[in-house]
Amino acid sequence: MAFKGAPVGKGEINSEPIQTKVGTSQTNVFTATSTKVTQGNDGKVNGGLTTLYYSNKPDNYVPAATTKDGGKTWTYLKDSSGKNVLGADAINSLKSGALKNNTQAQIVSSSTKASVPKEDRKNLADSEKNKSNSPTGGDQQGGATNQDIVTALKDVKARTDYERSLVYPIGLQLEYQDCIKFSVLKYSASGLNLDEASRKDRRVSLNGNIPTIVDTKDILTTITLPIPAGISDSNTVDWQSSSLDEITRGLANIAQSTISDGGPAGASAAGKEINNVSQNSAQYKSAAASKFTEAAIGANAGILQRQYGAVINPNMELLFNGPSLRTFGFTFRLSPRSQPEATIVKKIIRYFKQAMSTKRSKATLLLQAPHTFAISYLSANKQHPYLNKFKECALTSCTVNYTPDGNYSTFTDGSMTSYELQLQFQELVPLFDDDYGTDNDNIGF
Repeated sequence: MAFKGAPVGKGEINSEPIQTKVGTSQTNVFTATSTKVTQGNDGKVNGGLTTLYYSNKPDNYVPAATTKDGGKTWTYLKDSSGKNVLGADAINSLKSGALKNNTQAQIVSSSTKASVPKEDRKNLADSEKNKSNSPTGGDQQGGATNQDIVTALKDVKARTDYERSLVYPIGLQLEYQDCIKFSVLKYSASGLNLDEASRKDRRVSLNGNIPTIVDTKDILTTITLPIPAGISDSNTVDWQSSSLDEITRGLANIAQSTISDGGPAGASAAGKEINNVSQNSAQYKSAAASKFTEAAIGANAGILQRQYGAVINPNMELLFNGPSLRTFGFTFRLSPRSQPEATIVKKIIRYFKQAMSTKRSKATLLLQAPHTFAISYLSANKQHPYLNKFKECALTSCTVNYTPDGNYSTFTDGSMTSYELQLQFQELVPLFDDDYGTDNDNIGF
C-alpha cells in the first residue's frame, strides 16, 4: 500500500510506506525507509545509512531516526522544539516491537527490489545478519537450531480450529459493561539472544478490543467473562539478608584484588588488611581465634558468646536477589440460563483445559509447550484504567467444581445448573521499571 507523501531520496533505496499500530492505545503511525548504500572497491554493498521517515497520517513524512548498523541501534532526530520526532510508544516499538519488525521488512524489501545481492543485504538489515549467522539459514532467535527439531515440531498434534470468540453471559454488553478478556496464543519461544533488540516483548496490549502481545499474531480464540469478585495483584521482588563480617571481608578483598588485577594488587590489599589488623590486634586476635577454632572443630560452639557475651559484627544488609514472577487467581461462577448459554459454558471450560494441555508431536521424543494467554480488564471495550495490566501468562491450574451448590443438579439436557471455574495463571517474565513507561493515565502493571 502506497501513501501520499512518501519520501524519494535521490540515489537512495526507498521503501513503500507502511502503517503500524504502537503502544497500549494501538495508535497508528506511518513510516517509510530510505537507505543510502556504501560500496567497497569490489562493488559489493558493505553498509549504508538508513533514515526512517515518520508521519501520524499517510502524508507529510519527516525524518525521525537514522541507523548505520541495519537497525540494531538508532539515533533519534529532534523536531524544532527539541523533542524527539518519534513518541515514546513508537521508540519502544522500534526497539523491540512491531515497528522494529516492519522497518526491517521495509529495508529488506526495498534492497531486494534494488537488486542488492542476498549476501550483501546483511550489511543493510540487522534481521538479515541474524539469518546469515544461522547454520540453517532461517530467521532464528538464539543462534543455531537443529532443523530436524524444527521440522518435528511442525508435526505437533495441537488443536487450532477454536471458535473465534466466546462470551458469557450471552447478554454481556461489551460497549458498556466492564469485563475480563482472555486471548489464547500459540506459545513462542524466547530464543537464546539476550540483547535488548532480540528480547521478546511479553506485555499485553489491546489490538482493537483483543488482548495480544506485540510479537504474535497467532490468536486462536478469545473468551470474555464478567470481572469476578476477589481480584487482586501482588508485585514482589526478592530481597534477602546477607552478612559479611570483618574477617571474611578482609579475605574477600585480598582474593578479589588478586583475581581481578593480579598478584601485586593482591599483595597490596593484603598489606592494607594486615595494617588494619595490627591497629586492632586485640579484637582481631580474639575474633579470629574463635572463628577459626569453630571452623577447625566443624561446629558453631559460640566461643565468643560464651567467653565475652559478644559476637563478630555480621554487617548484615538486605540485598537485592532478583525479580519474581507474579501469579493471578480467578474464580468464576458459570450458571447457564438457557441451552445456548449452556453450550457456551461447556466450550469455555473445554477451551481453557485444552489450551493449557501439553502438545505432543508424532515423534514421541519431543513435547511442546501449551498455549499461553493474554489477559486484559476492559471497560467500554478499552483498557480499564483503574485495574492492573498483565504480561503474557501461562495457565498453570484449571479446577472445575461441577456441584458448587453442594448437590448434583442438571437441566433436562444434562448440563449442570452451575459450574465453578478456578484458574491460576503465572506471568512468563518478570516486571521491570521501564514496562510502566512515563505516563500516569492508568495503574499500570
